[in-house]
Amino acid sequence: MVEKVCDPAGSDCHWVIRPNQSLSWRGALRIYIAIAICVMGTALAFALHGFWPVLPFAGLELIALGTAFYLCLARGQTREVVSVDARVVTVEKGRYEPQEHWECPRAWARVQLERSPIAWYPSRLLIAYQGRRVEIGKFLHEAERRELAGELERAIRGRD
Repeated sequence: MVEKVCDPAGSDCHWVIRPNQSLSWRGALRIYIAIAICVMGTALAFALHGFWPVLPFAGLELIALGTAFYLCLARGQTREVVSVDARVVTVEKGRYEPQEHWECPRAWARVQLERSPIAWYPSRLLIAYQGRRVEIGKFLHEAERRELAGELERAIRGRD
C-alpha cells in the first residue's frame, strides 16, 4: 500500500510504503483465543479418556501458532518512507522508527524497475546513485510497484 503526501507547492513529496495488513492485532488475538479454546477443549477431552500425552502437544501447537501470528503481524508493521525534496532523495526503512537511512542528490538519482529473469518472479524497484542502490516496495503488488516507479521518476525529474 502506497500513500503519497506532498506539500501544497508540490516540490517536496513523501511516499509511505507499507504492506497490506488485513488482520489487526486485536483480530489476530480473537482468532488465536478461539483456536486455543477449541484445541485445548479437544486435548482435555482426550486427556480425560486417558490419552494425557495429547496435552503437551496441544500446548506446543498453540505456542507455534502464537509465534507465527506474532511474526506475521510484526512484519506487517514495516514502513518505507521515500522523500523527494529540492536537493535530495531519501529512503528510510524501519518498523517503529527508521532503522536504515539512505540518501543521494536528486540530480543524480535514477529509478530502476528491474524485471526478474524468471517470468513469475516479481520485479525489483530500485533507486540508484553511483553504483549504490536501495530496493523499495518488496511487498507491493506488481501494478503498485510500476505505478510507484512512474511517480518517483516524475518527482525526481521535476515533472510532477
